[in-house]
Amino acid sequence: MPADTPTISITYRSDLNLLIARWLRDVSQSELQQGYTQVLQVAIEHQVSGWLVDSRRRSQSSAEMVEWLAQEYLPELSPALNDRPVYLACLVAATWQPGTAPATPLAVLAQSSALAAQKGYKVQLFSDEGAATNWLQEGK
Repeated sequence: MPADTPTISITYRSDLNLLIARWLRDVSQSELQQGYTQVLQVAIEHQVSGWLVDSRRRSQSSAEMVEWLAQEYLPELSPALNDRPVYLACLVAATWQPGTAPATPLAVLAQSSALAAQKGYKVQLFSDEGAATNWLQEGK
């Protein structure tokens, strides 16, 4: 069942056992926190550790958003899902290049995955939804 708001669409795909979160626009710090909190609630409900996070409609970020994701939110994912590792495939626009355009907080973190791997989650960047889905299916 989808859980949609004006900022994010959250869908659980039972056929793939994947959670799909699509950001619908750029968001404020509080909207980011509310959206990701909703994503985690749906993930807990379905006990799903493979997440496709579509950030293609977002381009803005802030140090505070990155800090909150890295220090507070992401480290809580694995414990909330019975200590299973969580795989987050972050979709970015096909034309986006690291360092040449603004990045969403998750895309920023994906570029420093050594830190993430130690905290029970793995983040990978993708510009193709099919490749992202395949990576998530292989990771579980």
